[in-house]
Amino acid sequence: MVTQAAFPHAAERRSGAVPLAPAPVAVRQLDAPPRSGLAQQPVYALLVQFPAVCFTGAWIADLAYWRTTLYIWQTFSVWLLAAGCVAAALAAVAGLLTWILHAPVRAPRFAAAHAGTSAVALAVSVLNLLVHSRDGYTAVVPGGIALSSVALLLMLLAIWCGWPRTAPVRGGSQ
Repeated sequence: MVTQAAFPHAAERRSGAVPLAPAPVAVRQLDAPPRSGLAQQPVYALLVQFPAVCFTGAWIADLAYWRTTLYIWQTFSVWLLAAGCVAAALAAVAGLLTWILHAPVRAPRFAAAHAGTSAVALAVSVLNLLVHSRDGYTAVVPGGIALSSVALLLMLLAIWCGWPRTAPVRGGSQ
């Protein structure tokens, strides 16, 4: 049975009285402790999407260059790698500051694996950018495609490690 405590304004609505003020809305205060997990932090969660998309786009551009040998695909790949490295560096700064300043971020089981895998993916992508800066076919095939593939796999692993996990609910329904 539903009690009146669950719906405090129900009696007022039935009687025709209009509440003078809206019901209070729960607002997260600025000094409240951060939510658990690095992927739950708003600035980091916003910034970390860009390198994942850029590195995936660079991998696709590498594959397109390998199949067509049109130089524009190598140019796309270089620009996507550069943008991804800049965005990853910004995400790394945001993540590192949150990691250092807020202990609950380090609490999840795979938090260190997420941070480490993300750092290695950034290092591989910077190396990939240097390899792509060479001229010609050898800048992409086979080394560039291999490094793009490794960076993409590392990014997928970092996403998996940083994905928020919920604890299983134990006990019966209430």
